[in-house]
Amino acid sequence: MTLETHAPHIPVFKRRLGSWQIAVSRQGFADDQLRRAYDDCAPSWQRTIERLGFPLAYRQVLRQLVPTLTSDRERPVKVLDCGVGTGAMALALAAEMDASFELSAVDISPVMLEEASGKFELMGVNCQPQVADIRALPYASESFDFVMCAHAVEHLEVPQAAISEMYRVLKPGGTLLVVTTRKTLFGTFIHLKWRTHRLSSSALRQWLTQSGLTDLETMPVGAGRWTRLWSTAVSGRKPLSTICAAQDNTPCAASRSA
Repeated sequence: MTLETHAPHIPVFKRRLGSWQIAVSRQGFADDQLRRAYDDCAPSWQRTIERLGFPLAYRQVLRQLVPTLTSDRERPVKVLDCGVGTGAMALALAAEMDASFELSAVDISPVMLEEASGKFELMGVNCQPQVADIRALPYASESFDFVMCAHAVEHLEVPQAAISEMYRVLKPGGTLLVVTTRKTLFGTFIHLKWRTHRLSSSALRQWLTQSGLTDLETMPVGAGRWTRLWSTAVSGRKPLSTICAAQDNTPCAASRSA
């Protein structure tokens, strides 16, 4: 994986006044800076998110999606967690899934991956973890039935790049779930601390639609006050038939059912 050394420009404010456009951006973390920041906080990260109620909140989100992932399925569900952190969302999925699944996980932080791997081993969850950039996933196209990503895309200068990459590795008929920090007063605190985008659910839905996802659904993140103030979740499905880039717009021969 090649890390970018330049600091991204994260938009903060944009307004148009007549023929004038006023825009303010903030310098975000370069990839190596972000990796070090998450490496440093990894040992205490799980305690922090548990205190805020995210493990239970993630279970409540995933509970709504699990029936569509496991219906009429005779083989294990192939799952990818992008920006796995300490594994909270993957463990929430394991708690909700009755069917077997095969988990792969990527993160920019090696220490986060170590923390996650230890928790997966303790809970009996098999996982193939890799240090990787979610803008350049090390997997073949149409590899996964379910791709999930929590609080990662907002770090990027161009979040759509990661969303498009997650769409690429998703099988036709598969589901993508993206959780981001909400554009709220509490979200502003996260934005200032981590230099992230302040994303509205409508902006996230627009990016998912532009990537080709359909059947979008916006879901609250749990029932707790902090998780709802902090985050929003949007899921969508990759169409069973995708359109080739050819000029005749005929369905791709490689497109297939999930």
